[in-house]
Amino acid sequence: MPDEQPGTISAEELTAITGHTDRHLRRLATQGHFPQPNHGRYLAGKTLVGFIKYQAELLRKKNGKLAKEQLALTKAKRERQQEELAVLRGEYVEKAVIGPALRNVSLHQRAVRQRVLEQEVGPNLAGLTPIEVVERMKRAVDEICSTFREGVAGWLDKPPVPEPEKSNSQPPPKPVNPGDEAGIDSTGLLAAIASA
Repeated sequence: MPDEQPGTISAEELTAITGHTDRHLRRLATQGHFPQPNHGRYLAGKTLVGFIKYQAELLRKKNGKLAKEQLALTKAKRERQQEELAVLRGEYVEKAVIGPALRNVSLHQRAVRQRVLEQEVGPNLAGLTPIEVVERMKRAVDEICSTFREGVAGWLDKPPVPEPEKSNSQPPPKPVNPGDEAGIDSTGLLAAIASA
């Protein structure tokens, strides 16, 4: 070929070596990965080095994404194994067991709160100064919180025993949410737990 120059490679040869189309190679040259072709010929050394660097960059990006995915998978597996170990150690309590117990604690707490507020605090506030009202309210809140602490402590010392499994013909028990029955205000219960 008369237009063949030393140290250059034709677009056809480069596409055969790289497996990419001439259009893609020109786009890479435009992006600055290697020098632009001159009359359809690329500088052989700089073009091949630039193409190799481009491929290495693609591999680094792919490996970085793969490494992140592998790290996330490893973390998920570790968390699942920790949960399985906690189940084997008996550190978890089933919803069907803890739900009724928490409902009983919250119903008791509601009854105590209602009794204290209706019978002890309400009728005794008339004619008191604001400072005295605040003091009585603090005592009532302290009493309510201590009642709740005692109920929870008693339950934690002797948690309910799970019932033996019955035949598979019965549907599993529905999960119980404290506060679903008797209009229990779960935010008040949570506030009492937080302040305890």
